[in-house]
Amino acid sequence: MKKEPTRGGLIAAVHRPQDLPERLRPAVAFVGRSNVGKSSLLNRLLGTRAARSSKTPGKTRGIYFYETNEGHQFADLPGTGFARASREERGGWAELGQRFFCDGGAVLAVHLIDPRVPDSPIDLETRDGLSDLGVPRLVVATKWDRLSAAERAVARRQLAAIHGEIIPVSAKTGEGIETLRREIRRRLI
Repeated sequence: MKKEPTRGGLIAAVHRPQDLPERLRPAVAFVGRSNVGKSSLLNRLLGTRAARSSKTPGKTRGIYFYETNEGHQFADLPGTGFARASREERGGWAELGQRFFCDGGAVLAVHLIDPRVPDSPIDLETRDGLSDLGVPRLVVATKWDRLSAAERAVARRQLAAIHGEIIPVSAKTGEGIETLRREIRRRLI
């Protein structure tokens, strides 16, 4: 009897482009700046502490694929921007990500953005790069719980003007998580 993979279970850890699996199930890629909360959000969505998270930027150093038990996988990609890594290592991450997206590894990119920095050049570059590759993008404002009501209103307007529709979430409190789950499912149908 074949055992079903466990929700949140690590399926693969890929650190070099040549190690990417040839046949991937549809993957939802989680992308964004270093320390924006990709791994924490993944853990919240999966309902388990599968992805390693840290206060130190740059802990994700490859593409980590997680089981969702919903017919697709989640792919946690290295953060863009600041990370304590050599230029060569960061260049390797860029090559790995480029190959993953160019080979059709992602059917949807969940682009995580810090609402306190709505016009970050790195986020604008990510937005434009995903668009150039034809990868559909879902924009998520993370760490929403850290903003006051007034800051939320300003951030929502700024983010919408720059990135279009956003889904505000908090991995800490769970705010917006079900909305994000539903939107991911809707986009994959």
